[in-house]
Amino acid sequence: MTSPREQFAAAKRANEGFFFPEKAIWSDGVERRFKVTDPNRSSADSPLKLTTSPLDASLRLVKFHPDDPQPQPGASVTSRNGLLVLGAYTDVGNLFGTRTGVCRLVDARAYPLPAFSAQGWFRLRVSALDAPALTSTSNDLTPSVNNSHWLDAPPGVRLEVGEVVTTTEGDVYTVAPPVQRDLLGDRVGGSWQRKGEAVTPPDPASPDGTPSPAPAPDANPDDSWWREGLP
Repeated sequence: MTSPREQFAAAKRANEGFFFPEKAIWSDGVERRFKVTDPNRSSADSPLKLTTSPLDASLRLVKFHPDDPQPQPGASVTSRNGLLVLGAYTDVGNLFGTRTGVCRLVDARAYPLPAFSAQGWFRLRVSALDAPALTSTSNDLTPSVNNSHWLDAPPGVRLEVGEVVTTTEGDVYTVAPPVQRDLLGDRVGGSWQRKGEAVTPPDPASPDGTPSPAPAPDANPDDSWWREGLP
């Protein structure tokens, strides 16, 4: 007689197209079958979000095919117009013996500002204390020297106290305490220093790092991030 755990695994294998509709090669070079769900959705077919916080709304849950090796935290894969980064796993379930991965969907909604420091280019979310996140120079907030901000970095980016960070808008920050480390992305303090010239991130596809041209405006923008639509 098979156990409930074995029966569940067999059912998933027999219906893998339903249980694991996605297949892709992860950053560790292993191809895996998996399913991504949004814990902030009110239902599987509804676009309604249960939170309006972009960082909270970027959390995802992932389940892997039982025959595929589970990646280690820190592994990533391109998914839904963003980079899905695995942060941690839940405990092994008593009934079915499976674990669920907790991920962050890193995209322009969660981290709107390209920025760079001595460690290279990365995406960033900058927010003044008790104020909306800074997304462009059109923001009503005018920073002054040593104004305190939060700098939210995606998983894999570790900002250190004293590190200088510059956004593409030309704003220069020095990383300062407090420092909150998290597998799904760190939050550190940022002290605004000055306003410099706007810069363009390099095009990674260009051998000499020549910036890519600005994309043409979309006359019919499709806000697929909130609807969780596929590319």
